[in-house]
Amino acid sequence: MNIKEEISNFKSMVNSYKLTSLIITANNIGIFNCLNEKVKDLKQISNEVEIPYDRIEPILNALVFNKIINKNEVGYFLDEYRDVLLKDSKLNQTGYIDFAQTVMEKYKNLENAIKDNNFSFNNFKELTEKQAESFMKGMQSNAMPQAEYIASKYNFENHNILDIGAGAGTYLITVAKEYKSVKGKMIDLPQVSKIQNKNIEKENLMDRLVSIACDYNHDFPSGNYDDVFLFAVIHQEPRENVRKLLNNIYNILKPNGKLFLTSFFLNDDKISPEFSVQFAVEMLANSKEGKVYTHSEIKGLLEDSKFSNIERIDEIPSSATLYIATK
Repeated sequence: MNIKEEISNFKSMVNSYKLTSLIITANNIGIFNCLNEKVKDLKQISNEVEIPYDRIEPILNALVFNKIINKNEVGYFLDEYRDVLLKDSKLNQTGYIDFAQTVMEKYKNLENAIKDNNFSFNNFKELTEKQAESFMKGMQSNAMPQAEYIASKYNFENHNILDIGAGAGTYLITVAKEYKSVKGKMIDLPQVSKIQNKNIEKENLMDRLVSIACDYNHDFPSGNYDDVFLFAVIHQEPRENVRKLLNNIYNILKPNGKLFLTSFFLNDDKISPEFSVQFAVEMLANSKEGKVYTHSEIKGLLEDSKFSNIERIDEIPSSATLYIATK
């Protein structure tokens, strides 16, 4: 690569924020919600989003240039990304855009977080219920493909399941809908637990599922469970908390019970895979004590907690890795 190519590539990297900001803005002002496979002209879109056409046109054309939406001689429409952006699509990813906006706000303080580890804090504990709902909407779009994968690949018939740090409740709800004999409990912080119970009620699963407010680091629940779900949790915690949490999980599992655990793990070189390397930086801005663990580290922690038959599954539909460990 010659110097001109280096400069061009470097500028492209620096300018990547522009496309992210464009997508977030388009979502916030309602462009994706008003577009569908039917062509709409500039005036129609302007009227629907209630923004003058001369202010909206550059945004639409930039989206076309980046091949996110399409344009013909009549107007604008969705084609290639219709399943991703159509508001009624099962695969709709606009929730992930909300999630990205939350993360970008944290990135603005990355320098402060690096210089002063007291600057970062566990943002989940500070979320209002409204902020939690927005954050969980984004997490839902991430979790659904993984939840469907787990529900289809593993047998949970007649199982009693504990879901720790359950987020939107996507995993346990998905499994409970697939297996009518499943019963379970979610635990999370108070503002999140309220939303989980709303989601349980929405799916008419109140007779089998419940969420309770609980800080697992200080008030771990008792019980006897066939499975424990621990999805996208351990990167929020320092090593000593993870070790304590895994020990507590081991103690409440029935003999031969299983722990299902996901996170974004680094290879031992700590410079791959790409998503985990970037996520390790994100954790600096998001959490005072959280970290991204290597595969060797999580395997060692599971072994220290007496788990056996530790299985690593990389092919789940995500940048995360699934670990299954048996008591």
